[in-house]
Order: sequence, then structure tokens, then C-alpha cells
Amino acid sequence: MVPDYLAYVYPVNPIITEAEIRACVEQMSTSREAASFTYAFAAVTINLARTAFDLREQISHLLTRALEHRELLGLENITQPWLLRIMTSIFLEICFMGLRKTSLGFYYLRDAISLLQLLRISSPEHTCHLSVPERARLQRVYWECFIHERYTALSNYLPLILPPLPSGLPEHDPTLPPNIQSGWSLIIQTFLPVDTDFVRYWLDDRSAATPAWLESKHRQLQLSDSAWHVALARLSDMQQADLIITRQWLRTLLWQIALSSPVLLSSEALSLPLHLSSQLRLFLQRLGPNSVSIHGSSILNKLFEITNAIADVVIHLPDASRDETMARVDDILFLKDFIFGFERIEEQQKRILIDKFERMRERLPEMEEVRALVGTLPSVGVVEGPAGEVVWGE
Repeated sequence: MVPDYLAYVYPVNPIITEAEIRACVEQMSTSREAASFTYAFAAVTINLARTAFDLREQISHLLTRALEHRELLGLENITQPWLLRIMTSIFLEICFMGLRKTSLGFYYLRDAISLLQLLRISSPEHTCHLSVPERARLQRVYWECFIHERYTALSNYLPLILPPLPSGLPEHDPTLPPNIQSGWSLIIQTFLPVDTDFVRYWLDDRSAATPAWLESKHRQLQLSDSAWHVALARLSDMQQADLIITRQWLRTLLWQIALSSPVLLSSEALSLPLHLSSQLRLFLQRLGPNSVSIHGSSILNKLFEITNAIADVVIHLPDASRDETMARVDDILFLKDFIFGFERIEEQQKRILIDKFERMRERLPEMEEVRALVGTLPSVGVVEGPAGEVVWGE
């Protein structure tokens, strides 16, 4: 499983190296911590590298084994947290979130953050004695926890405790492949606009967001930065998919916050999902589903939120022209086919989108294209596959 890990897991979790994984495999019979990590490594690799719906049982079994071998922290080792244990918790979090076990995922994310804070990575006097590669690696794991906590806060309405690393982006690590280092810096920069105000407005009183703050975030999340596009073009399709969809998702969330503001943004900003849909469609047509599916359930949730927002605009924006409306309907058709093509898409999400499409038909009864859109929708149910596994039925 190491080749799959290096291809699909390490680029977005650039902490534990191939040599360290192989060492853990060799030490499984003598080290509980190595065994626990190895089972978690196997689970997260299957979770991110393979897309079949019926892998849940296998992933669950591996997670159980990882937890069975996990040592409790006690009096003798509480002052010595280590990187392997932090990444075990992060891999557990990723898998539990993929299995829709949100509470367990949040628990192990907080476990990783607690261990991380014991290392005091944000204090230079505690890391100055380390080599540059080791210090940079600790900085990367800090930012990984930061990114995961931001995503969890926005997607599952949970609080934050981890501030940005005061020293900024991770130091240059000569041992890390350049494309992974560049991609990791870009994903950090993508989540940096998600500050405490962003999360507070999203979770609590969205009407408290000021026009100046909204305009500032709108500029930060635009895709017009030429340097950003140049750096993006050098990355793999998998990395590009993660970055583009994540940034478009954050722009959609900002748009939803803006709708609750007493002083609305410009009409261009308010109709943002209309412009976003065509950008996203062109991007997905170029990369295809394989570059998206390997990111697991989180990226499908982002695509669902974006498509849902586009449908809301079509339903509620009164001054859109017929041509503009039909262009968005066509985009939604593409996104619907794209999202429904994944086995991991949730039945509830399918039902929400189908309901929105029905409302579009009611809102625009004179447009034959909208009636055609609804006519292409599947009925959603659950059936058993040939081996007894549960699959989505149409």
C-alpha cells in the first residue's frame, strides 16, 4: 500500500515518509504505537486512494485495530508526545469523517491538536535546536491541524482553538519534493482567510459581517492572482482539484454570509455563484472525476454546497436574464451528473438537490430546458448489490 500512500495521501499529508512507514511495518510485532499507526495508515490510504462504497467495512475494521493497539498516555510518557502519534490521530480523524462519524472525527482531531500544542511548535525557543527539515515538518503538521480544524468548523459547525502559526508558512524543506511543498503552501494560503471572524459569522450572527470585511474576504478569495495561477499550473491534477474546489467552496460560503448582511455587496458579488458555476464546470471537464474522487468525502461535500448555492441563485435571483438562467441550468445539469456519478454521495444530499430542481421547475414553468433538467433526475433509494453490499439505487 506504500505506492498508493505516496501517490494519494502524502501530497496532502506531507509528514510521515516512506522510510518511516516501512520501519513501522517492521516494528508492528514489538511496538504498539507502530502497529497502531500502521493500521491507521492502511485505513487512510484505502479511504483516499479507492472510491468503492463497499470499502467502509474494511476501513472500519482497520480503524478498530488501530485503536486496539493505541497506547494510553500515562505518567511516563505524557511529556513526550511524538509525531507518529499525532499523525495516527489525524488519519483516524480523516477516516471517521469519511464514515460520517463526525463526533469521533472531531475527538481525534482535538487529540492531535492537544499533542501538537504540547510540542510548543509556535515557540522558536523550543524548535531552534532542530534541523531545518525536522522543524519544517513540525510546522507542516501544525498547519495540517489548522486546515482540518477550519474545514471541520465550517462543515460541521464546531468551534476553533488553534490560531495560525505565528512564523507563517513552513520553512523551505530541501528533502520535500518541490511540487508537494508548493501545493502545501497554496492550500495553507487558501485557508488563511478563514479567520476567527469568518467562522464566527458562519456559525453565529451572519448579519454582523460588515461590508468592508465582506469586500476584503471577497478579494482574498478571488482567483485573479496571476502568481497563484502560475504556481497552480505546476501541480498535479489531484492537487489542482483540491485547491480549486476548496477555494470555490469558501467563496460560496462567503456569499451565503453576505446574503445576511444588512448592507449587501455589489450585484457582481451577490451573483457570485452564477459566475463560479461556469468556472468550475470548465475546470472539472478538464480534470475529470478521478482527480476529484481521491480526495474522499470532504471534496464531494464541497461540490454539493457549491451546486446547492447555484441552484438557490437560479431560484431566487429575480433579475437574471433568460440566457443567463439557462446557462446556469446547463451548468447545474453538468454538476448534477458529475456529483451523482460518485458512489459516496449521500442520499440526503441527492434529495436536497432534487428538491431544488423541482423548485426551479415551479419557479420557471415556461422554460422547457428546466423541465428537461428535472426529467433527467434519478429516483433515490437504497438497494443491495450482487454481494449484499449497500449501494445507491436509481
